[in-house]
Amino acid sequence: MTAIVRRYWDGLWNRRDLDVIDELIAEPYVRHSSAGTRRLSRADLKREVSNSWQLLHDPTTTVDDQVSADDRVWTRATTTGVNLDTGETSVVTWLVVHRVAGGRIVESWSATLPGVDWR
Repeated sequence: MTAIVRRYWDGLWNRRDLDVIDELIAEPYVRHSSAGTRRLSRADLKREVSNSWQLLHDPTTTVDDQVSADDRVWTRATTTGVNLDTGETSVVTWLVVHRVAGGRIVESWSATLPGVDWR
């Protein structure tokens, strides 16, 4: 399970490879965040991820901590990049729990903390 989630972070957020969604994400995929709970198709998720890439120039994401138990993987990750609106370096810390079933990520719970650097 941890390997699946690590491939998700590396492939999607560092290599910017949208094909990772087809490989690793179940359909539908359920995402819980501060914006609410949503059921997304892979196409919906690809659009949302692609749009989010427009916020930071040359971002890098590091997995700082990762723990798994049963069907869940907890990850603390940090993304840094240049904010295209201000030209300043931005840091975002992610706290995400992924649920994995059948070799795919089926659900996630996430919180992002802009400006927090816990590395």
